[in-house]
Amino acid sequence: MKPSSLFLFVLLLIGFTSDVAAQRKKKSVKSKKTAIRKTTKAKKKNKAVASRKNNNNQKTTQVQNVKGESISVAYSIPNSQDSSSPKTVIITSAFKPSLQNAAKVNFTAATGINDSSRLPLTYKVPSSNLFFLYQPIPLKPLALPSDSPMVWKNTHQVKLGAGNLSSFMGEGKFSFGDIRNAVTQIEAGYIRTQGKLYAQQYSKFHLDVLNHFTSKSNLEWTSRANFHSTTRYKYGFLPSSLAYTKDQIQLVYNALQLEVGLKNSIPTASKINFNPVIQFNRFTNAENAGENNLILNAPIQKELTSQFSLQMAFQADIANYKTDVNAWKNNLIILAPSVKFRSNAFNLEAGIRPSWDNSAFHLLPNLILQTGLSGTSLKLEAGFQGSIDKNSFRSLAKFNPWIALPNAIKNTRMIEQFIGFKGNSGNHISYNAKLAYRQLTDQPLFINQLGDGKSFDLLYTNMNMLHLVGEMNYAVQEKLTLTAGAQYNHFSKISAAPDAFGMIPLELTGTVLWKPLSDLQIKSDIFYRSGSMYRDQFSLASKRLSPAVDLNIGVEFGLLPKLNAWIQMNNIFNNVYQRWNQYPVFGFNVLGGVVYSFQ
Repeated sequence: MKPSSLFLFVLLLIGFTSDVAAQRKKKSVKSKKTAIRKTTKAKKKNKAVASRKNNNNQKTTQVQNVKGESISVAYSIPNSQDSSSPKTVIITSAFKPSLQNAAKVNFTAATGINDSSRLPLTYKVPSSNLFFLYQPIPLKPLALPSDSPMVWKNTHQVKLGAGNLSSFMGEGKFSFGDIRNAVTQIEAGYIRTQGKLYAQQYSKFHLDVLNHFTSKSNLEWTSRANFHSTTRYKYGFLPSSLAYTKDQIQLVYNALQLEVGLKNSIPTASKINFNPVIQFNRFTNAENAGENNLILNAPIQKELTSQFSLQMAFQADIANYKTDVNAWKNNLIILAPSVKFRSNAFNLEAGIRPSWDNSAFHLLPNLILQTGLSGTSLKLEAGFQGSIDKNSFRSLAKFNPWIALPNAIKNTRMIEQFIGFKGNSGNHISYNAKLAYRQLTDQPLFINQLGDGKSFDLLYTNMNMLHLVGEMNYAVQEKLTLTAGAQYNHFSKISAAPDAFGMIPLELTGTVLWKPLSDLQIKSDIFYRSGSMYRDQFSLASKRLSPAVDLNIGVEFGLLPKLNAWIQMNNIFNNVYQRWNQYPVFGFNVLGGVVYSFQ
């Protein structure tokens, strides 16, 4: 064999041997793959350092195994100049994050279970009575005009009746117009009756015209004109054997009243409410005595916030009285500025009332506090107030028609401290009570004149009075209404008289209104009144009148669609008591008749 052939054979053998060694080494690396994964962190750090040093000679590639996992493989390429560098393979990662397979929710098509239990549903229906305990707040929608809670219908009816004691009565009521724009109501009536005593007669005629008009600027105008004429006789003279003609003892009172009022139905842009009313009264009798009375009331209220408001009330009452022998004036002017505060806890009104009573100045207080008890419907009220009651020939004759012509008229000034409460129980019962201590100045008393005693003189006095009043109402919708009231007065420190002549100490009242059917209505009222004190004409001693009990019953029922029948029985017990000394009332009196409605 030639040396060249031998040299070539040796080179082929060396190459084949090195290739077999490389393949074995590669298989050995694959078998050690699992062991390399479990190497410690220290070895990985060392390899990382070594790999950074040989960064120029190493390369990294991404491959996937059979399961699809991504494996980062780093391998070194030996330097061509360094034939001794070994070939190495380093696996740095073999992890692929994945979520656990969610369990599938299977829904069944089963029907729901029937529930046979019933939920208790209770509804509390409020009472439909009209005894409101609080002042209502109107709801006024922005886009709609305010609507009336009822449909207005013009009604015209005539009522006629007659009874014992030569009694006769007639009455008519008529209404015209539209409630949204203008309404006119006219009422006229006449009644007469005659008792068993001489000149025990009474008759009355009245005419009343009321007009209400609403303008486009949300102003409500009210005008009223009424005329009353009563005729009676001073039949209470003693001894009864005295001879008087009816003309000598006749009493005729005529009263004319004209009134105009203005009120804004919606507060102004400045949140101001006003309601001025001007009134003129003319009062005369058959003895040429007359009184003219001009009254102006102008209350104004301004809302400052939802809690605070200011109020200013102005009252001017100008009167002049004239008889055949004398004449005088009786003027009263009152200013009443006050501040009102409203909250959920309490309401407070605080102010003063500067008053000029016939040029005599008086500064009167005005303080009222209202609060409610938490968890209850009970409301407490306390106050310290002063007021002046304007007396006139008209008001005094209305209280006691048997008075003589007054020689002087004085106004009554009162300072009052009071405390009271009001509330309701359930849906049908409401109640209120008040206890007050009053200091009265120039309170008129009524004393029989000396002689036959048929007329009463006025006696003005200063006195103190303890006043207690209470009332309870029970109502079931419009079918049944029960009302009971009591009033007690205790008089003390009377300066000008030994007793409070003509004043009632105790009075109890009760009223029942029952409507069992739509065309049947029953009304009854009863009262008990303790006798007032009077001065005896012979001994001049103070005596008390007998107590009085009076029961009245009235029934009205339908006969035809437009015709009703009615009956009224007064003083069923036939108790001939005396409200004023020497003047017994009528005994048992019954009236009956019909009412015809044109609509």
